[in-house]
Amino acid sequence: MTQTNGSPRKPVRFNLDAGAYKIMVESEGITEQVREWRTDIISSLADGIGIENAVFEAADPAVYEWYIKSFGPEVNLFVDHSQVLELEAMRAGVWGTNDLFGRVRTWKG
Repeated sequence: MTQTNGSPRKPVRFNLDAGAYKIMVESEGITEQVREWRTDIISSLADGIGIENAVFEAADPAVYEWYIKSFGPEVNLFVDHSQVLELEAMRAGVWGTNDLFGRVRTWKG
């Protein structure tokens, strides 16, 4: 869904209210094929529908690192199958740049 004027939250909320389990957010135009990432769109969606109701495409390690740092290690991400191990290691805090390595903590008790 492309929305150039106004918030994308209302149409997305409509889909959730109609029974959609999660909303898939493509990376094109947000973190792919743009000069600067449109984190404002992600923040607007997170505020409007809740981060738990979205699955974000993250096609690059720098992108899923940003999602983990911004929303925590449990954020729902869609990555290529070849990137699953790196993503899960980042979620556990055992892989990543100096900004992330050893700084992610999870508690599952």
